[in-house]
Amino acid sequence: MWIREPGKVTDRLDFLGATDNCLYLLKGKEAMIIGGGMSWVAPSLEAQFSAIDLNLNKLRYLVVSHSHFDHCGAVPYLKRKFPNIQILASAYSEKVFAKEKAVNFIAAANRQMIDRLGLQSEYERLNLKFDGIHVDRIITEKDIIDLGDGIKIHFMEVPGHTQCSIATYIPKLKALFPSDAAPPPTDDTSGVFFPGPQYNFAMYKKSLERLTSCEVEICAFEHYGVVTGDEARQILQEGIRQTERFENRIIELYQQTRNFNETVQRAAAEILQRNEFNFMDRELQLTVLSTVIRRILDYAKLLDELGP
Repeated sequence: MWIREPGKVTDRLDFLGATDNCLYLLKGKEAMIIGGGMSWVAPSLEAQFSAIDLNLNKLRYLVVSHSHFDHCGAVPYLKRKFPNIQILASAYSEKVFAKEKAVNFIAAANRQMIDRLGLQSEYERLNLKFDGIHVDRIITEKDIIDLGDGIKIHFMEVPGHTQCSIATYIPKLKALFPSDAAPPPTDDTSGVFFPGPQYNFAMYKKSLERLTSCEVEICAFEHYGVVTGDEARQILQEGIRQTERFENRIIELYQQTRNFNETVQRAAAEILQRNEFNFMDRELQLTVLSTVIRRILDYAKLLDELGP
């Protein structure tokens, strides 16, 4: 089953935020937020926190899966709302958050969405300014966090989408939170979005293969919701198939055009018409797609052979 709207997933897990920008509340004796979202989902979070049957003083942790603007933009707001919460992220994410240029870009991308949605008054009322992130604890694969009641959180380093990507897994729930290390679900007939290797394509494929080794009954993405049951297992396999199809198509286009920019434009005409991220303008989506295509062609060594 594909759960597209925020709400209760299980007694231990709530889907927060919005359909295209998802966070999760994981509950044991203590509680954890998984995902850092964007600032524009804060008004929804306010209503969701008010409706949740949980003592929010039990919130202890917030996991930032990676340092992209759409996965950390709400973190400063959440830290102000829950000052005792510990921010967990990878060591490389901590390095990114220490760079002024990165902080300024994340802030601008989040403010752009606030302005597009007309949420200026909520921005002021809820103090949604992105003013940086202090990582309280660096997490690695060796770390396990116990929330009590058998809810133990394991982490997987899954680079490829970014250098800093972390996936989260809860064995008791058979719940996997792959973030963007796996393509999320889509209404398109392909079943999942195009892959997102913005850092390294070989690493992306290896990380995706690792994720399929997990025993999964809940696959909770940070875009477009939660997939459960047999479909949760199948969607990771579909991600591998879609990645292979996409790789082959990009190589085919490049061999036809022998020009990088034309390859990007032709790929965009095919892909962005049916797989658009609503929280990005088209220019940014083209930039992301261009980066993904370059990583694939670098992996195939075609740019070396034919030139950009």
